[in-house]
Amino acid sequence: MKTIIKIRFKDLKQNYLEVQQFLEEKSGEKKICNKSKVANDLSLWGDDNYDMLEDFITKYNLDFSGFNYGEHFESEGEMFGPLNFLFGFVFTILYILKYVLFLTVALFSKKHSKEINDFKFHIEENKIEKKDLTMGDLIASKVQGKFNLRENVKFVFN
Repeated sequence: MKTIIKIRFKDLKQNYLEVQQFLEEKSGEKKICNKSKVANDLSLWGDDNYDMLEDFITKYNLDFSGFNYGEHFESEGEMFGPLNFLFGFVFTILYILKYVLFLTVALFSKKHSKEINDFKFHIEENKIEKKDLTMGDLIASKVQGKFNLRENVKFVFN
């Protein structure tokens, strides 16, 4: 069930502009909209998005006790930890071998080279999906004074 927030259009617009300006300053991006994603669109990864959220929460005195960072973002350790480095190294070697095999087989058989080229190492299937926060989520949180996703809020103008 959505939380209904009664707000004047002028106030919602002011919140929109404040959050947009805040994100522009933190990310350096200029084309930010309601659906802009903090990590994927604004390139705020790891410590950068953590610091941005900390500044946002402090600046607007918000309650983010219901926020689970790990559900929305990868920490710096998850992104650049030793296991990711090892997997990255191993898969780079595998992709190079796959490409060499593809080029070798392509000399003799287009059908088989296509099968090699289409082969996936199933990395994406095992990747844990994170629900990136959007500017809309930050606006909804700012207006409500506590963490809330935009999809869980309905703004009603009064």
